[in-house]
Amino acid sequence: MLTRPATVGVEAAMGDTGERPVNKLGHRIGRRGGRTREALLAAARGLLETHKLADLRPADVARAAGVSAPSFYTYFKTVDEPVLALCEAAGAPYQGLAALFDADWSGERAFEQARAYVLAVVDIWAEHGPVLRIENALADEGHDAFARERIRRLRRVHLAIERRIAEARVNGRHDSRLDARLASYEAASMVDSVAAGLRLMQRGDTPLDDVVDTTALLFAKLVTGR
Repeated sequence: MLTRPATVGVEAAMGDTGERPVNKLGHRIGRRGGRTREALLAAARGLLETHKLADLRPADVARAAGVSAPSFYTYFKTVDEPVLALCEAAGAPYQGLAALFDADWSGERAFEQARAYVLAVVDIWAEHGPVLRIENALADEGHDAFARERIRRLRRVHLAIERRIAEARVNGRHDSRLDARLASYEAASMVDSVAAGLRLMQRGDTPLDDVVDTTALLFAKLVTGR
């Protein structure tokens, strides 16, 4: 299973520069402010388990975090902002998945690598599902910030899959009419869709291994042409 970042905190927001981020008042965020911001993010995430984003107000998030309503506006302008930060955290584990496509995908190894990818995506969705569903919904509705975040989350994976599919096409394992770029989107989307709907797929007592193995077989076929 994948190791995921638990929070989007001050350290995560510092980036490579080592500079602490600033709040909406233009002040550097220290330890205490970082804890407040983390509490607001955790509260927003918890509320998304039971509420629609459109129904959430800054006061609701502040109350759930145990801070005053004005404290919310010290760190975020709207409820969309902490949700977008949560989307960024949900996308972080995807960045390491591209490395799976640098491994050996010959013969039976293709199924093993595909299965590892499917399990990793299932794990990410189990942890971040509510946030990723919102990201997808808002991106589909044309919200630029969420659309950009979805592109950023999947870009490395798409490029890695595209490279494998293009290689298979050159070697005659895929029809020459196949567009490797579009096929990479569809392959990744298939796995994400399975991970997002896993509970529904298991309502008929279908074992998790059956879902994972079937998805991995289809994914390996799309990636390698075998």
